Amino acid sequence: MTTRTPRDQLKEIEAELRRLGLHVDPSQPAESVSSAFGMAEMPFEHWLVKVFLPRAYEVLDTNAWPSKSQVGIAAIRNFDGKDEFSVLVTLLCEFDRIAEASSRQAHA
Repeated sequence: MTTRTPRDQLKEIEAELRRLGLHVDPSQPAESVSSAFGMAEMPFEHWLVKVFLPRAYEVLDTNAWPSKSQVGIAAIRNFDGKDEFSVLVTLLCEFDRIAEASSRQAHA
């Protein structure tokens, strides 16, 4: 089994967001939010595009992975009952696993 890199996983997430019809530009600077997952400021899918993706790509460059990632859990909660998001939810849950493994490697 081939282990997917964080960059590969982000590219898959980006492609799925595009497939869902969301405008994705991961090179844009991340927007600032004051609430967890931007819940007070925007819909979760917009947070993924405007905050999560740009910040995740920044982390790739700095290798400053968080010890815990919960974007998959947030996706499960936000997209519950929305079957069209099932692939995205799976990709985000896998991102959590990859990010946490990367964090352990960076701190080893």
